[in-house]
Amino acid sequence: MRNKVTVSKKSYRSYSYRVTWTQADNRKSKWFKLKSDAEMFRDETVEELSARGSSQTPVTPAELRAVHSFREALALLPDHAQGATLDDAVKSFTKGLESRHKSISCEVVSDKLLTKLMVEGKSKSHRDAVDYRLKRFNQGYGDWLACDVTTEVIDDFLTHLEVGQQTKLHYRRAIGQMFNHAIKIKAAPVNPVEDAIKPKAAPAPTGILKPDEVAALLTHADEEALPGLAISFFAGVRRAEIERLDWSEIDLDEGFIEIKAENAKTAQRRVIPMSDNLKAWLRPYAVPRGQVVQTPAIWRKSQERAREAAGIIKWPHNAGRHSFASYHLAMNDDPGKLAMALGHPDPRLLFRHYRQLVTAKVAKTYWGVFPADGTTITNIKTA
Repeated sequence: MRNKVTVSKKSYRSYSYRVTWTQADNRKSKWFKLKSDAEMFRDETVEELSARGSSQTPVTPAELRAVHSFREALALLPDHAQGATLDDAVKSFTKGLESRHKSISCEVVSDKLLTKLMVEGKSKSHRDAVDYRLKRFNQGYGDWLACDVTTEVIDDFLTHLEVGQQTKLHYRRAIGQMFNHAIKIKAAPVNPVEDAIKPKAAPAPTGILKPDEVAALLTHADEEALPGLAISFFAGVRRAEIERLDWSEIDLDEGFIEIKAENAKTAQRRVIPMSDNLKAWLRPYAVPRGQVVQTPAIWRKSQERAREAAGIIKWPHNAGRHSFASYHLAMNDDPGKLAMALGHPDPRLLFRHYRQLVTAKVAKTYWGVFPADGTTITNIKTA
């Protein structure tokens, strides 16, 4: 017997072979003169029955109860959901089973995403930021299957994060990126972040330092802090980019700073022209090669000492980069030129963000902050 299909030698009139099989609980048969024809029909019938599978089996009492349960559940749903069918329910359930069978943990999805970002050439600073936020999420949910994480889980995680609203948005974006990747690799059917709470962060005012504050800061900065601070305030280079900057990428004679693609946040190389006062501040410390900042921790501590000594109590977020952008735009009135220096894709956005924060007269004072006689005593040239 093969799948309830048999060939037997029988005599019936001019026929010598009979094929018998069961289909939907009905016994069937067919006669053949030749054994080869009977065996061929048997094989075809076996394939047909296999293809039909359980569709030919009768509905069991348990399956009938499931149909009634579906109808009862559907009756309790709102009017707009009354169009749902049992077929919809089966397909949704089957899709969930398939996802769960293929799913992997959130921690594994995170690792796969970070590998993808590296292959795509995303900057190290971007990868590190994503990695940091996903590690915090995975402290609680790393061993969960990605398909089991719901919107409620994401809401709970974001709600209990003891950080500011803007930082919560950064976490939400990183986790959403992870689940988008989970969908691509068939580890989750949907992205639970799409309908999760979205913290509303009030736009922070652009904070800058006044020329005399910058002068005082550089006056009190030691050799560990001064080069990085000068580059921040007079070239607008991002903190993470300064921490990876090498003296060999600063050309004082030609007057430019090269931010290599592998060190840039945008993973794109850019060349920043140097102002005369920046060259004057850097020249006493310049060496052929070596890190501009010894270590991020040492640079941070030395900056704090300089701020304290200069009497700067309130330190705006991204003070150096925002100050550079504001005074650069006021002095040159060229958002395109500013965008190239900052590595920013939208000059119009920069114009709206930084215009009229300072006057051209104050900007002239800012770009006149020079060290006096090669020392760390600041002379503000206003003429």
